[in-house]
Amino acid sequence: MMSDLVSPFKAFLKQHGYQLTSERVEIAQVVSLQRRIFTTEGLIAQLKEGGYRQSRGTVYSTVRLLVESGLIVQLPQASEAHYLTSEQASLYAVCRCRSCGAEVLYRQPRRLQALRHTTMHRYRLAQPLLIFSGICQRCEREIAKTNNKKSATQSGRQQQASSSR
Repeated sequence: MMSDLVSPFKAFLKQHGYQLTSERVEIAQVVSLQRRIFTTEGLIAQLKEGGYRQSRGTVYSTVRLLVESGLIVQLPQASEAHYLTSEQASLYAVCRCRSCGAEVLYRQPRRLQALRHTTMHRYRLAQPLLIFSGICQRCEREIAKTNNKKSATQSGRQQQASSSR
């Protein structure tokens, strides 16, 4: 069960002198309901579907404040900024396809906890986030198809060359 981000976000805003607005609170509420990796544009669409009327600028600045507060984490090296809640970052690893960039959450608590609790020499982890890089099944199938077509084309050329000799 995901925790509520609103109370800690309100405390962060007050502590750092930011204005507490109903729009920021509504955005934090919607973010706290996220169960997957999300983008700001996806969040804007979700807010519109829910009948909220925040401006694009308000959503982007609130997401920036949520990252600054540590309540959500921005995934590194994504083509478009992707986020997940800090709670999700502590429970899941991210699997990212090197071919298409698709990202999914992976959960295997025992293995992940063992990895997160390893100590690193002279380094304290502030927000452990595991990202696995590989090839998703869809891309793997596409690569296999492409390789099969190339093999068939090369084989055909070799047969033509040997029959014309």
